[in-house]
Amino acid sequence: MYGAKLRVTSFGGSSLPGLGMGATTVDGNLDLMNCRVQGGVNVHDACISGSLLLQGAHLSHAGDVALDGARLEAKGVVGTDGFRADGELRLLRARLSEGLHLRGATLHAPDGEALSAPGIQVPTDIDCGEGFRATGAITLTSATVGGSVSFDTASLAPARGNALSCHHLQAGELLLRPARATGGADLRHAAIGVLRLHDDHREQPPLQLDGLVYGSLEPHLPVGHRLELLSRDPDGYRPQPYQQLATVYQSIGQDRDARTVLLTRQRHRRATLPWYARAWGHVQDATVGYGYLPERAAVWLLALLATGATVFALHRPTPPSGTPHPVFSPVMYSLDLLLPVIDFGQERVFQPTGPTQWIAWLLIGAGWLLATALAAGITRVLSRQ
Repeated sequence: MYGAKLRVTSFGGSSLPGLGMGATTVDGNLDLMNCRVQGGVNVHDACISGSLLLQGAHLSHAGDVALDGARLEAKGVVGTDGFRADGELRLLRARLSEGLHLRGATLHAPDGEALSAPGIQVPTDIDCGEGFRATGAITLTSATVGGSVSFDTASLAPARGNALSCHHLQAGELLLRPARATGGADLRHAAIGVLRLHDDHREQPPLQLDGLVYGSLEPHLPVGHRLELLSRDPDGYRPQPYQQLATVYQSIGQDRDARTVLLTRQRHRRATLPWYARAWGHVQDATVGYGYLPERAAVWLLALLATGATVFALHRPTPPSGTPHPVFSPVMYSLDLLLPVIDFGQERVFQPTGPTQWIAWLLIGAGWLLATALAAGITRVLSRQ
């Protein structure tokens, strides 16, 4: 029926060896409910003013395309109530104004793609939840969805590789909480309004996250659980997912969690650096937490100050004979050694001797190290802000 112009058309309950309706125009619904089609259905480039109705249908074209809806224009594709496709369900660059509804459907294409819909445009929703089962990969690359894309309680079981490819997907919401998934999900460079994942992070399939942008991440779990999810990325360390997660925490006022994420990012990045950069990274981490834990510098300063004050109180440095000098203060003298910029007038006058000279040099070196690490950390944080 290639190129035919039809009104409301129904093959409901029919058994067919195949159906070719490429480039067909249907003024109304195309009804294939409860059909049995052995050789596949071809509606590529068709224009249906109503919806393609597939409730209860069984399309069988194993190892090939069970439904070719490439560039299909319709209100919707409705494949609920026991719809089954043995073979690929292809909706390449289809335009469905009222959504793709596959709740409870079964797609079986173990050696390829169960649902192939790259570039699909849906102003409303794609619903593959509540009993949806796919044996084979699902591809929504570069799809544009105004509402939600749902895989809630779905079963996703590809023979190999990712269960779900959503890179460059644009959607208002993505519900990625399958009941079973034997492969991961590729979310690279997608743009999602609300990303909803499992309440238990251990049930979440591995996610490729580099370049993913989202406005909100649900549910709100402890930051450690989200960091564990990032660490399971099959691509290994990537800086952008950490920055994105920190941005979301900052947007809801959880600045401490945001700093934890950014600190973890620096620690993972450290493993990718040369040995000398890793060594300096360990110093920055231990002293000021890469600038995200500046209170560590105060702890180090107080500990060194207490050590220096104790040592120099017991072993006072001697001033040059016959030279006017201020009253010696072990605390101020230790501060003078520790703080490389501030001068309290003690270090210039009092000179330690013997073993205490090594203590003085140690305090001077530690002061410069703390100051440099603190300055580097603060500069890094301010530059990112």
